[in-house]
Amino acid sequence: MPEITLNGYVSYYEDDCFVEDWRLRQTILIQHGFGRNSQFWRHWVPLLADEYRVIRRDLRGHGGSTDAADTYPWSFDSLVHDLGDFCDALKLDRVHLLGESTGGMLAVGLAAKHPKNLLSITLCATPVTIGAASQKFFAAGHASWQAALMEMGSEGWARWLLSQPGTAPPGDAARTEWSIKQFGRSSPQSLAAYSKVISTTDITPLLPQVRVPALLLAPTRSAATTIAEQERIAASLWQSELVEIDGAGHEIYIDRAKECVAALRAFLDGFA
Repeated sequence: MPEITLNGYVSYYEDDCFVEDWRLRQTILIQHGFGRNSQFWRHWVPLLADEYRVIRRDLRGHGGSTDAADTYPWSFDSLVHDLGDFCDALKLDRVHLLGESTGGMLAVGLAAKHPKNLLSITLCATPVTIGAASQKFFAAGHASWQAALMEMGSEGWARWLLSQPGTAPPGDAARTEWSIKQFGRSSPQSLAAYSKVISTTDITPLLPQVRVPALLLAPTRSAATTIAEQERIAASLWQSELVEIDGAGHEIYIDRAKECVAALRAFLDGFA
């Protein structure tokens, strides 16, 4: 059970690689989005670990990572520093960073402010911010998104979310129930704190500062980001490639995993 202590909390991660020891290999670091954890990306490991070292990191307060809210306040800058410190601790000096949804916001922050660890970034269904309309949606009829999380609890809020169109892929009750339980591994306090950070952060000014190649995996039916927004992100980046992924909703990495991985591997072939 790999974990390291950084900035006053335990950071859990998974590390998989099936490349022969004598072969050169590059590293892909996957940073999940809001409420999720490294286990949501387990099905990507067989699709990538034959050629790459694949590291999946649990965000602070998510999955197997603990929180340190009393001594280490939540902020966008602190979460970006966490990513950089994690790379330094594991000696990941030239990594391909894949960020999903709000994890992609953190990837942009790292690429703009502390790019020394990065070869590239991949943004999977990444918005520039969680705006007022999305916050109202996520509030689920409560006074605020944060209030909904505290009053419904992590599992209760996830159960509501995953019943909404444009979020999780439909049709697999067992997978949905598993996802809800995984959301429940994060405390409502941690989710509320993270939701406040991403609701008060807009990465738009950071995009022109990113000087590493970027791939955008752009969902066509997401409830959190539109194709128009994805195109604006791509146009603001120094060097970018946008691939539209026609999934059922926001979580294209689940129901269109093979399509996403094919686009990622084609992008990474340029770094071989």
